[in-house]
Amino acid sequence: MSSQTDEHVHDVIVVGAGPTGLLLAAELAAAGIRPLVLERAAHPAQTPKANGVVGRAAVELRQRGVLRGTGLRVRRPPRFPYGPFTLQLGLLRSPLHVLPVPQRRLEELLAARATALGATLLRGHEVTRFVQNDDRVTVHAQTAASKIELRAHYLAGCDGAHSLVRKQLGIAFPGLTSTNLSRLARVTIPAGAATRDGHGIAIPGVGRLALFQPNLTEHGSVTIAPADALDRSAPPDLYIVSTHEPRGDADPTDELSETELRASLRRVLGADLPVTTAHAARSVLANSRQAERYRSDRAFLAGDAAHVFSAGGSALNIGLTDAIALAETLTTALHGNADDAVLDGYQARRYPAASRALAHTRVQHTLQTAETGDPLRTMFAELLNDRTTARRIATLIEG
Repeated sequence: MSSQTDEHVHDVIVVGAGPTGLLLAAELAAAGIRPLVLERAAHPAQTPKANGVVGRAAVELRQRGVLRGTGLRVRRPPRFPYGPFTLQLGLLRSPLHVLPVPQRRLEELLAARATALGATLLRGHEVTRFVQNDDRVTVHAQTAASKIELRAHYLAGCDGAHSLVRKQLGIAFPGLTSTNLSRLARVTIPAGAATRDGHGIAIPGVGRLALFQPNLTEHGSVTIAPADALDRSAPPDLYIVSTHEPRGDADPTDELSETELRASLRRVLGADLPVTTAHAARSVLANSRQAERYRSDRAFLAGDAAHVFSAGGSALNIGLTDAIALAETLTTALHGNADDAVLDGYQARRYPAASRALAHTRVQHTLQTAETGDPLRTMFAELLNDRTTARRIATLIEG
C-alpha cells in the first residue's frame, strides 16, 4: 500500500459525513472556510435510519434554503408522541417543529449544499489516528489503495457513537445502556389486511394500534408508522415498525432475519402481524450517554460522537444544532480570535442542551418500559391532560 502526504494545511478536517458533519461543513463553507470531510464508507448508507428532524434544527434547515424546491415542509404538529403518551399541543401555534424526511434524503441535500459552497467530501477515507501540536492537527487516513497524511488547523469528530476521535482523545462517555432490545424494519402490510385512519390502524387478529407512538403490551411495545407520512414517494402499504422487549441473550445486529422480526412481533403482540415482506431489518440497544467534554485542544466533538439518546427523536435535532454552533466557533477562531474562551464557548453553549435532551428522553424511555408499572404512567397521564404542561414539554423537545 502506497503512502502520500498532503502538504496543504486545511482549515478544518471533519471526520464523518452524517448529517452533523455535512451541515458543519456547509456552515463553514458558507462563512468562507474550506473544510475537508473524510468519510470511511465508500458510498452513502442505504439502510433507513432516522425518519425526520424534530425541533429547532428543522427551522434552521428551512432558513438556510436546504429544503427549497424539494417539496419537504416543516410542520407544527397539533399532537406529538411522548413515551407512551401523546402531547396535545393545539391546532394554533404549536411550539414544536417537525420535518418529516428520511435521513438518507437529508444527507443527500446537505452533501449537495456543502460541496456547492466549496467544501470537499472524500468518501472511502478512513481516519486511523491523529496527532495534535500547538498549531495544527496531523490526521492519518487510509483508502483501499493508499495511506494518507493530512494537516488541519482544527479537527471535528462527527463520527458517531463509536467515535474514533473521542476514543483517541481519551474522553469518557458515561451513561446508560437499556436492558431492552429494539428491532426495526420496513414492512409491507397489504391494504386488505388492515384499516388505517389518521391516528391508528386496525388489524384483524391484532386489534387497533396507534400510529407514531409505542403501543404497550404485557411483553413490551410496538411502534408502527406509515412510510408515506415521511416520504411521499413511498407506497401506501409500506410501514416502519419497531418492537421493544427485554434483551435476554440477544445482541444487536445490523442485519436481522425476517424470521426473528416476525417472532419478536408475535411475542410482543401475542399475534402475527400480516406482513408480506420485510427489509432493512436491524436491531439496536438504546443508549443514553454524553461525553464528559466536547473539546481537547484543537479537536472537537459534535453529534452522536458527543451524545446519544434513548428515545424521543432528539438525536438529529441536537446534532444539527451542535454543527451550527461549532461552525460559528471555528469561524471566529480561524478569522483571528482563537482564545480559549472562544473555543470553550462551544461546549458552554451545547453541553447544557444535550443534558436537557438526555433528561427528557430518559423520562420517555422510563415511561414506556413495561417494568415501570402503571402508577407512574397514571400520574403522567393526569399531568399531560393540562395543555400548558404538554406545551412546556414540547418546548423542551424543541431545544
